[in-house]
Parts: sequence; structure tokens; C-alpha cells
Amino acid sequence: MKKVVKIAKTEGLMRSLNIIVDKDDYAKRYDSSLQSYTNNSSISGFRKGKAPKNVIIAKYGKNIHSDTLGYLINQSLAEVLTEKDLHPASPHQINIVQEGSALTDLQYNVEFEIYPEFKLKNIDEITIDEPDVNISSDDVMDVIANIQKQHIKWDEKTDESDEGDKVIIDYKALVNSSLNDDLSRDNFSFIIGEEIKGDESTVSLFKLFYKHCIKKKKGSEISFDFIMPSSYMDNKIAGANITYKIKIKQILSGITPQLNKDFYEKLGLVNSSDDEFKQSVNEQMKIELNNRIKQNMIASINDKLLIEATFDTPKYLLDNEVKNIRNQYEGMMREVDDKTAIELNTIALKRVRLNIIYRKIAEINKISASNQDALNYVGQSNDPNKDEIISKLREDSNLADQIKHKIIEDGIINLLISKCKKSKVKMRFSEIVK
Repeated sequence: MKKVVKIAKTEGLMRSLNIIVDKDDYAKRYDSSLQSYTNNSSISGFRKGKAPKNVIIAKYGKNIHSDTLGYLINQSLAEVLTEKDLHPASPHQINIVQEGSALTDLQYNVEFEIYPEFKLKNIDEITIDEPDVNISSDDVMDVIANIQKQHIKWDEKTDESDEGDKVIIDYKALVNSSLNDDLSRDNFSFIIGEEIKGDESTVSLFKLFYKHCIKKKKGSEISFDFIMPSSYMDNKIAGANITYKIKIKQILSGITPQLNKDFYEKLGLVNSSDDEFKQSVNEQMKIELNNRIKQNMIASINDKLLIEATFDTPKYLLDNEVKNIRNQYEGMMREVDDKTAIELNTIALKRVRLNIIYRKIAEINKISASNQDALNYVGQSNDPNKDEIISKLREDSNLADQIKHKIIEDGIINLLISKCKKSKVKMRFSEIVK
């Protein structure tokens, strides 16, 4: 295809091209489209494929012209991008300056952002800590104790609550004497004395719940004040004095199941002995441990890749990722205030930049995936619905793209972990699997 290309703008990652396609190419493509319409059109009074071209043009001329323009623009742009080694990171914004005909050249402008060029740190120069963990018998027993906790049988009690009891409450939160529905809950349950995980405000509040709900009976009503930490994510109530009014609706005492065959059968382990149960737990712990070690290692590698890589971030990709994260956050009925918006923007920026780095790693190391790879991936999985997924894969290109993306990402991660330098660090199981 004959064409003239002028790069009109090279500001940052933005590129603006002026492309002219020769009128001869228009004429050839128009004739080809016209012939296709002639062969496939049924016109009253003529046998299929036998209508005169002037009749076809009279009826379908606009469509033929439009098809011709679309083909020439798509084809010429693809050729230009390849010739100029340009990799768009945003959709093309096309403006037709001159539509083109058998007598005039097609001329159009196209604008888009490109992926940045940058120097990637050599993977084999990256050094990370590799946790060295031995699963002890105490670790196994700790996990078994947690399994038992998950299967505690709860019975209602009428006497005072004690440590280890489950308490079900309704509580109201008053901020400056006004009810705050977002901070209030009905039928909220917790176990007195249970380990608290979370941010500063959560830990502090639950300690007060424990303190005020222990040694109380069903129906008890309690009131206490709580100063919300100044670091709380909602600026409207950060540092505010909050009055909590609690009513105890129910107190439950737990019975921990014994380690016996009946319990093992409930867990799906038929005719298991104590030793066999411990061995089964140990095997699951190994799988979880290996997964967590891998996650920690790749997180460390990612951090170092991000520090070392210097490049501009495509605005389109960043804006799109910020929008996706905000939608997810708001979908969980959370308000996005100014502080949260900054945090979400930071997360989005990290994700986009890491995706760009991964893209370059895949390109350099020729890591790719085909539709057949996607089919094989699902076919080799343990997913009970894999036959249904395979059937959908053949028709759903978006699903296929998602699985191919997963295959490529796994390939990149395996490459990174295998090539980087590792320094063994002794750690306990509980430090890795929290």
C-alpha cells in the first residue's frame, strides 16, 4: 500500500500521525468491495450476482465507500505502527481529513499514547530473601487447634459472659450526639478475648467491646465513649468522640470438638487415625507455605523492579485503572474521600507500572500464549467445571484473553523467581502464614 506518513506530535507518550493513502489503493479496494457486493447481493429483476455495477452502486454505494475507508484506515495504520515500531497504549482517535476516492488520496490523522521505552533491570542482578521454614509439630498442632475452633458448637447460656464466649449484640454509634448508621450494627457477633487483627481504630474499639461485655448477662445495656484515632480514613469522624450504646442479645458458650474419627469424617477424612489426620494437615500446610513463600518473593521482586524502572506512565492506562479500583471500592459500599482517593491512585499507579514492566519482560523473553494454550491450561486444571469453561472458551474471546493473560503472568513470575538471586532467611511457619 502506497502511503505518506508524517509524525505531527511527539510530546511525552502522545503520538499524532498524519497518514495519506494513495488514490490508486482506494480505487483497487473500492473495486474489490464492489465486486463482493455484486456477487452476494440479491436485486429484484436480476439473478444473484448478475446485477449491473451501476445498480449495485446506486443501492449500496455509501456502504461500499464506508467499507473501503474502514479497510484502508485499519490496514494502513497497522502497517505504519509496524514500520515505525509504535505500540499504542490507548485507543486510536481518528480524524478523517479527506475521505478519498478514485481521484483523491485518503488523508487522516490519528492520535494515541504509546507504551514507554525504558531500560529493564537485569533479573539476575535482583537479590531477595527466600524464607527457609521447617514445619514443626507445634505448628501442626496450632493449625489443628484453629480447625477445631472453626467447628466449635455454640450453645446459649443464661449466666454471665466469660472469656471465650460468643456475644451477639446490637450497637449504635453516636457522633456528636447524632446517630451514625455507617458505624452502627445489628446482630454483630464476636468472641471475647479473641486475637484482634486490623488497623489502630479496630484494635482499640474491640478491646473496649471485650472489656464492657465480659461478666454481663443477656439483655444488659452498656454505654461507653471512644475517641476515633486521628489517622482514621474517614476525615469526617477522625479524632471525633463517639458514644457506643450496646445491647447484649445473646451469649453463647462453645464446645470444642474432640479429635476423633467422627470429627475427621465431618472433615471428609473417612477412617482416619490421629496420625493420618496430622499427616493430612501437614501436607496442606506445605502447600499453603509454598504458596505464601512464592507470593512474598514475587512481591519483593516487584518492589525492586518498580524502584529501578524509570518511565512515564500512559495517562489512559492510569485513568482506566483508577476508575476500575474506585468502582470496586464503591461497590463495597465504601465512601471515597480525599485521603482514600490518594491511596487508590497510588495503588492504581503501582499496578499500571508493574503491568508495563511485565509486558516488557514477556516481550524480551518471548513469553506468550495462544488460544490452544488457554484450552490446554483449563483442560489440565482440577476445576470441576472445566468442560463447561472449555466450551465457553471457544466462543468467548474475552474469557480466552483472561486465561491467556494468566498463563503469561504465571510464566513471567516463574521466570523472575528462577533467575533472581536468593538469600536464605530462617523463619517460622506462623511468620509466613498469618
